[in-house]
Amino acid sequence: MMNCLKVFRSGLRVACQVHHPTNMAFKRFKRVSPCDICLNHPDKKPCFDIRNVSVELGNQCHAKMIRSFLYTHYWPREPSVVALWMSLNCPYLDILTDKYSHSGDRFLAFERIPRTGERKLVGVCVANQVHPWMIDELEEWAHYTASHPERNRMYFCAHCLKSPNLFRKYNVDYIYDIEVLATAAEVTGQGVATLLLRNALAHAHELRHTLAQVVAVSQYISKVCERAGMKRDWAMNYDEFVDDCGQRVFFPRRPHQTAAIYVKHFDPRKGAETPCKPPFL
Repeated sequence: MMNCLKVFRSGLRVACQVHHPTNMAFKRFKRVSPCDICLNHPDKKPCFDIRNVSVELGNQCHAKMIRSFLYTHYWPREPSVVALWMSLNCPYLDILTDKYSHSGDRFLAFERIPRTGERKLVGVCVANQVHPWMIDELEEWAHYTASHPERNRMYFCAHCLKSPNLFRKYNVDYIYDIEVLATAAEVTGQGVATLLLRNALAHAHELRHTLAQVVAVSQYISKVCERAGMKRDWAMNYDEFVDDCGQRVFFPRRPHQTAAIYVKHFDPRKGAETPCKPPFL
């Protein structure tokens, strides 16, 4: 008899809790608000139009913007950095970031958002002149570096300059090296990198640089260089690059298994292009 009373009381308590007014769902009686409606589908990316992207030449006012962009979108995705398990707060990357932020020809791709009118940085391209004496400087700098990832990357950069020997092949005193070609993660594959590279090559042709090169450390950059009309001059698999002990140092993710050099040679005998002039009446 006592067990029956306990079961009856427990069932009555559960029924009271279920039908209590405080536990009723009042969401269906709530007025619908615009904040409750998601206009963007979670499985679809927002619309991107390459016609809203403009390329500008950077100056000292854009140094902080370039620095933030490199640490946010470039270094965490760069195969020659990620494949070495290099720390993002190492002094080597800090020196390179300061160099790319304050020197060289910097091309910035800004996307204008029509709805708000703001301009968003979606791509960065940095180019500098590379001379033959920089190879010995890189090797000497790497020799006195204690960190193994930083040292291996310096040796890798020196190897990419010394192994093809483009200075002797094209008989040039320097190479216009496009060192950085980075885009934001949300606009990858939308043509921003191709637009930046074409602007950099047009700038090199305008300034009468004889030879321009891109060290493509990823398969995406290789495709961009091919679209821009550059020629593949040298290539190397990452597993072929070893340290002094003969151990492999690069462990990149697929499909980034090859580093290649793409070049664009401007014949100085052709001269510059004549600008278009309006017809005279």
